[in-house]
Parts: sequence; C-alpha cells; structure tokens
Amino acid sequence: MITSSERSGDEQAGVSAEQAFKATLNILEDIQDERTAAAQSTQAVLNILEDFDEEKNSSHDVNLAVLNILEDLAEEQTLTKSLNAQLEQRVLERTSELAQSEQRFRLLIEGVTDHAIFMLDPLGTVVTWNAGAQRLKGYTAAEIVGHSFACFYPEEDQAADKPAIELSNALRDGSYEDEGNRVRQDGSQFVANVVITAVYDETGRHLGFAKITRDITERLAAETQRLEALRREVLLKEIHHRVKNNLQVISSLLFLQSSFVKDGATLEILRESQTRVKSIALIHEKLYRSTDLAQLDFGEYVRDLIADLFRTYSVNQEAVTLRTTIEDVFLQIDTAIPCGLIINELISNAFKHAFPAGTRGCVEIQLKPVENGEFLLTVRDDGVGLPAGFDWKKAKSFGLQLVTDLTSQMDGTVELNTDCGTLFEIRFRDISQVEGEAL
Repeated sequence: MITSSERSGDEQAGVSAEQAFKATLNILEDIQDERTAAAQSTQAVLNILEDFDEEKNSSHDVNLAVLNILEDLAEEQTLTKSLNAQLEQRVLERTSELAQSEQRFRLLIEGVTDHAIFMLDPLGTVVTWNAGAQRLKGYTAAEIVGHSFACFYPEEDQAADKPAIELSNALRDGSYEDEGNRVRQDGSQFVANVVITAVYDETGRHLGFAKITRDITERLAAETQRLEALRREVLLKEIHHRVKNNLQVISSLLFLQSSFVKDGATLEILRESQTRVKSIALIHEKLYRSTDLAQLDFGEYVRDLIADLFRTYSVNQEAVTLRTTIEDVFLQIDTAIPCGLIINELISNAFKHAFPAGTRGCVEIQLKPVENGEFLLTVRDDGVGLPAGFDWKKAKSFGLQLVTDLTSQMDGTVELNTDCGTLFEIRFRDISQVEGEAL
C-alpha cells in the first residue's frame, strides 16, 4: 500500500519532471529562436553583402560611365579644336578673298577711264576719286577730295541749289538720274549723264552717295547728226518723188503734143523723147521707194524699164523674147541715169529696127562688174543687124550720139560687133569714182 507520503513524493517528483520538461522545451524554443535569429542575422549579413556587391557593381558602372563621358569630352574637345582650326582657316581665307575682291573692285573702279565714279558723304563732299573722274573733270584726287561736288555745276545751277536738290531726290527715291551741262576744272562745259545713288550700311545708316558721270556730248552730237541725216533723207525722198512727178508731167505733155503731130518723123522724135523722160523718171521713183538713197538696185530698174518699153513699142512678147542677166549691181544716181538712158536707146533701136513685122528674135542684156572697178554692159540682138558699110561713129542719129556722149561722161568705151545681129559692149565706171580720182 502506497502511503500518502509516498504518493505526495511521487506527485512532487512528477511535478518537477514536468517543470524540467517545460524548461527544456523553453530552452529548446529559445535555442530555436536564437537559430532563427542567427539565420536572420546571417541572411541580413548576406543581404548586406549582396547590397554591397550591387553597390560595388553600380559604382563600377558609374566609373565606366564617367570614363565614357570623359572620353566623349576628350573627343568633343578634339573635334572642337579641329572645327575651330577649320573655322579660323576659313575666316582667314574669306578675309583674304574679301581683301582680293576689294582690291579687284578698287582696280576696276580705277581702271574705268570713260566714267567718273566717286563717293560723296551725306553732305555732298567728295570722299573718293577715280581715274575716269580725273580725266573727265580735270581735278586730281588731292585737288578735289574734301570739297563739295557743287563745283561741277554751272553757276546758274548752283544759284538754283540744283546739287542739293539732286541729293535730296536721290535720298528720297534711292537714286536720281539727270542729263545736263557740267563744268570741268578749266571752266569748259560738257553734256553729262549723271546717276546719283544713296548708299547705306547693313544697319540702314546712311553713309553717303555713289555718283557716276559720263560725257554724252559726242553721243548727243551723233544723235543730232542722225536726226539731221534722217531729215535730209526724208527731204531727198520728197525731192525724188517730186522730180518723178514733174518728169511724168513732161512725159504726159509730150504724149499730148504727139496727138497733134501728123508728121511721122516728128511723131517718132516725140515718142523717143517720152521714153527717155520715162527712163529718168523711173530712176527717181525707184530711189524714192528704196531704203538706200545713195545707190540703186539696177537689176530691178532694168527689168521695169524693159517692161515699159515693151508696152511703149507694142512689142509682141511671143515673137521677141528678152533675156536679162544682171548681177548684184548697185549704181549711184549720177551713173544710173546715163546708164539707164543708154539701155533705153539701145533697146528702143532693137525694138524699132532689128525685127521687121513677123520676125522672131531675142534681145539680151547683161551687166556685171569687171576688173579695176569697171562695169561691162552688153546689149545684143539677133535681128537683121545694121546696114552694110554703116559707120555708127559717124552716124547722125541722135540716139547713137547720145549713147556715145553718155558713155564718155562715165569715162567709158563703146564697142560694136555686127557679125551676128548687133552687139554693143560698153565699159564704164561709176561717175562718183571718176570724179573722186579727178580731185
């Protein structure tokens, strides 16, 4: 039997064991907590080490970035130095180009001798002077620079304040142009064309005026001569026109007079006189219609003259043919008139005598320049020819005498060949050339 004291001791022992067990559990829990804390500490240390590694890596990246930046800065500095060097070189080159351009411009201005080119300040004082200005106005640069440009104007223009008015107009409109008398250093005057241009800098500040002057005296004189020549040409045309009209009146009078004449010989004289007057009138008409009054297109004239002779003598153009070969021949009026009269006489004779009624034939005219400034006129027909033993130089025919006299007037010669029909060869020279040699 277990006594109460034994039971009490066992109970106490059980309590002690339980407490010891709980204490052990507590110790184990504490150990576990310490392990957990140690593990957390370890993890914290590991985390710290990882953060340190990351910080280390980040610091390395930062260092690399800084190095890259430094390298970029070094490259930029090198590039900047290179660009600066290039820019400096370009500035030097451009400065040299500008200096050369300025030198060329100065040489250009100095080389202009037919225009006065110079600068004025805003008040009209001369500040530059070129060689052309010295040649045109007579002043050297030392004599005129620093003086007012008003001295270039006649006294009446100075009294009217024209120099200041011109500058005012140029300043208002940008430029001003005028033509009028100007005065040289020696007091002589000339007619000038003047252009004044206001000059400004890049900021718009008025610097003064550029002035260009040229002498137009000769040009105006030439223009006056041209207008006078034109007036004389118009007058000369009118003279040719009136002479032609007067000759046509004479021709008409001869025609009217012939209507009252019964004698055949007299009628023939009147008709021949009429054709001669017409040949002269035709020359004046051609000159009146021509653009060149100094000389006549003789080929055109001869064709019209022959056509009129065909009508005058009622020549059958199917029976008598005409060949005209005239090269580009231009004759002055003093030569054209006698030459036209000669052709009129010879063609008229051919139409009247070379081809009896019903006879067919040909008339040929040639005119060409030959050596020594001479012309060769050939009039040929294949008609019946001249009578046997006919001495044309002694003939009393007015027409042939007229041919001889007119040829002599042109310092020419006449040759006649009757072997086959009739052939006249006439060499002559331009009358103006003959008169020139005589002088």
